[in-house]
Amino acid sequence: MALNVFELEQVSFAYRGVVALDKVSLSIPAGQRLALLGANGCGKSTLLRILDGLYFPDSGIVKYHGVPLTEHDFEHDAFAHSFRKRVGLVFQNPDVQLFCPTVFDEVAFGPLQLGWPKDRIKAMVAEALEYFEIAELKDRAPHRLSGGEKKRVALASVLIMDPEVILLDEPTAALDPRSQRQIVDLMKSWEDLGKTIITATHDLHLLDEIAGECVVMDKGRIAGRGSPAEVLADERLLLGANLILGR
Repeated sequence: MALNVFELEQVSFAYRGVVALDKVSLSIPAGQRLALLGANGCGKSTLLRILDGLYFPDSGIVKYHGVPLTEHDFEHDAFAHSFRKRVGLVFQNPDVQLFCPTVFDEVAFGPLQLGWPKDRIKAMVAEALEYFEIAELKDRAPHRLSGGEKKRVALASVLIMDPEVILLDEPTAALDPRSQRQIVDLMKSWEDLGKTIITATHDLHLLDEIAGECVVMDKGRIAGRGSPAEVLADERLLLGANLILGR
C-alpha cells in the first residue's frame, strides 16, 4: 500500500474572513495522479498553495510524509530548500512565476539557489530546454513569449528540480488548442516516473488523460471523490459543484 505524501485533517483557511477551505480532510498517496475539480472560487487553488507551504491553515493539520507541516519549519533554510526541491508548484498565470531576464536564467534559478555546480546547471538547463522544446528561446525575455511558451518555461523551471510532487494550477487555462495538447502530452509522459501529480482544473474533458482519481470541491469543502469515470457519470455531483449546466 502506498504511503501518503500529504494528509490534511480538518483544514480551514479564510482570506480576510472569507472562507476558502472549510474543514477539508484528504489523504494523497505517493504516486497518485489527482485532479482537484471545481468552479472558480471553490478553494482548489488555495488547497494547492497550502500543499506547497505558501499558505498555512487557520485551523487543522497538514502532514507531509506523516510529519506536520508548519510555518516555523520554513524559517529553517535546510528544511525550506529540501521541501522546495521535492514539491513544485506551477501557477495558473505563469507571469506570477517568471521574473528573470532570460529563459535560461529562469530555468537555472532554482538550481543556483541550491548551489549546484555551474557545469551541472548548464547541462541540466540545456536538457530541460530541449525536453520542453524551448531551446531556441533560451536568450529571450520570458515576458515577451506567448502563453504556451511561458507555461512551458514555468514547467521547466519546476521540473528541472526533479520534484517528487508536482502541483499544477489550471495548466491548460487560456491556451490555444495546440498548446493545450502539448501540455497534456507532457503531463501524460510523467505517468511512469512515479511522481505525485496534483492538478487543479475545471476542464472535465481532460480528466481521463491527466488523472486516476478526482476530488470535487464546492464552497471550500470536498463534495465528492472517485475515478474520472465515476465523477463524470455523477450528474448530480457535477451540477451541485457548478461544473456543468442543468438541462
